[in-house]
Amino acid sequence: MNNPEVTLKEITIVLAEDQKLMREGIKSLLEDEPHLKVIGEAENGRVLLDLLKHIKPDIILLDIDMPVMNGREALEIINKRYPEIKVIMLSMHDDEYIISSFMTMGARSYLAKGCDGDILIETIEAVNRNGRHFSDSVSKAMLTDLKHEKSIHHEDITLTPREIEILKALCDGKTNQEIANELHISCNTVHFHRGNVYHKTKSQNISDLIKYAIKNGFIVI
Repeated sequence: MNNPEVTLKEITIVLAEDQKLMREGIKSLLEDEPHLKVIGEAENGRVLLDLLKHIKPDIILLDIDMPVMNGREALEIINKRYPEIKVIMLSMHDDEYIISSFMTMGARSYLAKGCDGDILIETIEAVNRNGRHFSDSVSKAMLTDLKHEKSIHHEDITLTPREIEILKALCDGKTNQEIANELHISCNTVHFHRGNVYHKTKSQNISDLIKYAIKNGFIVI
């Protein structure tokens, strides 16, 4: 929990969870924190996507197992339509393959539904602040997955300092415009470097890029 004397920037949140009691419990917990504001609720992925046409939260807490449209399907669409929104997966599953799969799909963190309230709040704050949050369980899952996967590291790859900056920013889920603003360069320049990073690392998608960054020490988990 945070020092009540410190004024924190408001973080807006949407809850996507099919069980009403679970939604109400999480909402009650979050609303005890003055800087966390729940601005929407959805009982499935379809309702969530309809909701996002009208509101744009900082964070979505997204359940994996929902009717009509599940968390996996919703995450894929959200990442394409709203890449600036950070998604934290919620699930009863603790399988390392499932955790790693969702992280490489673009989730910013992964939490068990039975986690302590303090951990939930700390994760929301960390994701909002840093773009991603690798808890102990997430880190373990990612590393285990990498050990069983064919190496995508190529010894002849040399990334420039600027390309490394772009790589890290992309892995944090930042858009071209956000990267341009942060590095004080144009969007066209970001687009150029982005293409080089994908080409040099032989990455087909953000999943490949994140795995490359972890394997080569550009992301510490």
